[in-house]
Amino acid sequence: MAVMLKVEDLTKHFPVGQGLITSRFGKTVKAVDGVSFEVNEGDTLGLVGESGCGKSTTGRCINKLLEATAGQIHYGDVNVRTLRGKQLKAYRRDVQFIFQDPYASLNPRMTFGEIMAEPLVIHSIGTRKEREGRCKEMLERVGLNPEHIHRYPHEFSGGQRQRVGIARALMLRPKMIICDEPVSALDVSIQAQIINLLEELQDEFKLTYLFIAHDLAVIRHICDNVAVMYLGKIVERGGWRDVYNSPHHPYTQSLLSAAPVPDPERQRERSRIILTGDVPSPIDPPTGCHFHTRCPIAQFPICSEQEPELKEVGTGHWAACHFAKAFPIPEGAALLKQFDEGDES
Repeated sequence: MAVMLKVEDLTKHFPVGQGLITSRFGKTVKAVDGVSFEVNEGDTLGLVGESGCGKSTTGRCINKLLEATAGQIHYGDVNVRTLRGKQLKAYRRDVQFIFQDPYASLNPRMTFGEIMAEPLVIHSIGTRKEREGRCKEMLERVGLNPEHIHRYPHEFSGGQRQRVGIARALMLRPKMIICDEPVSALDVSIQAQIINLLEELQDEFKLTYLFIAHDLAVIRHICDNVAVMYLGKIVERGGWRDVYNSPHHPYTQSLLSAAPVPDPERQRERSRIILTGDVPSPIDPPTGCHFHTRCPIAQFPICSEQEPELKEVGTGHWAACHFAKAFPIPEGAALLKQFDEGDES
């Protein structure tokens, strides 16, 4: 299968300015620090991690909403970081973005029709009548009444607004969509509807997704592959079944142990992996392994001095841990095999 997107050693640092009282001049927030992954054509890669790990910044760098500090982003044969002007415009036609907040991502002074037609206007596609017809067609495809084209965002719920956000992303018939936590602001029942809609649209329009989320149940439902981020780095990646059933990095294990199992009896029997301490600041991350200050299996001085490399722990399964295979997988993480058992039964 062809690789559509390839990211190599992507880095995004934000400079910290000089404060009025204390000076932190010269320091940087290391939001993304050497991230590498590939997304195959037609697949969905889930980028997962807790808030502040750099996953949304990664997505914005790929779409050039933010300029990367270093690294390479290749879309097919195109070096994305070198794109300017018309070439960048053409790239953004192929790679669209669905934003997290359906309330903030839609202009409250524009009707749904104007919001959806805006990409067509920017790219000089169609006449006014043709744009209106295309907007109505797309509204109907995402489950809304075409007559809503003249209404404003404040007249609708969060789920309906997010459907319009999805429709807007599809107006240019893109090949890839970066979904930045598109369901995190929605109710659970609405989340399921939006996820099912995204899956249907992927099959219909032959789309490739980079799906950013912190909800492991959502990632499992829609993604083919998973990459787990912690403090600006990818600590584990692979097929979702491998990562969920045999997590080798302690951080991945702790995340999975916190995910609820849809069986009350089994949920009560599970053992939680509780991490100690707070997430370190990305301004001054720990030396060596970034996770060693909270890791239950950290060994000193190797973990505090040497940064682990992503190494293969199984076929297509990689983990960045000095002791990825040295310790058995904790019961709390391994119990997520029940998800597979439920699917197969």
